[in-house]
Amino acid sequence: MMCNHNKYLDYMLPNNWCAEEGIDNLLLYNPSGKGAITISFFSVLNIEESLDEQISIMAKRFIDKNNINIHSPLVLFNRVGKTILYGTGTTTDGWFIKLWVVAKEPKIVFATYQSEQKSAELKVCDSIIDSFQFTF
Repeated sequence: MMCNHNKYLDYMLPNNWCAEEGIDNLLLYNPSGKGAITISFFSVLNIEESLDEQISIMAKRFIDKNNINIHSPLVLFNRVGKTILYGTGTTTDGWFIKLWVVAKEPKIVFATYQSEQKSAELKVCDSIIDSFQFTF
C-alpha cells in the first residue's frame, strides 16, 4: 500500500504492516513481527555543511548518545532523488539495531529498527526504506 507522510514523503507499506503517525514521528510495524521502525523527521538547518556531512554527524551523535556498538562502518550513497546513510549495531542491552538516514534538502528522515535479534524481517524494513520518495 502506498502511503504519504506530511505531503512530502511517499513510502510503500506491506499489506500486513501498520503505520502510527504523529506530527514529527512515524512508527511502522508488523503486528506479528519481531520489531518496529521508528522514524523521526527533521529539516536541514545548516547550509554551511554538505548534506552528506550533516547526516553523518546526525548518525554519529545518535550512535554515541545511545552507546551503540556498530558492527561495521556506516555506508553512505546517493540514489536518484535521495542520499542514504545506514549501518547496523547492538544496543547496550544486546538488541539488534539498524539505522538509516535518508535525506533530500531540505528534509532529513531518521529511521531505526530494533529487535531482540537480527531476523528476516530486516529485508522488509530495507524495502520500506528503499521505497522512500520525496515529493518536492
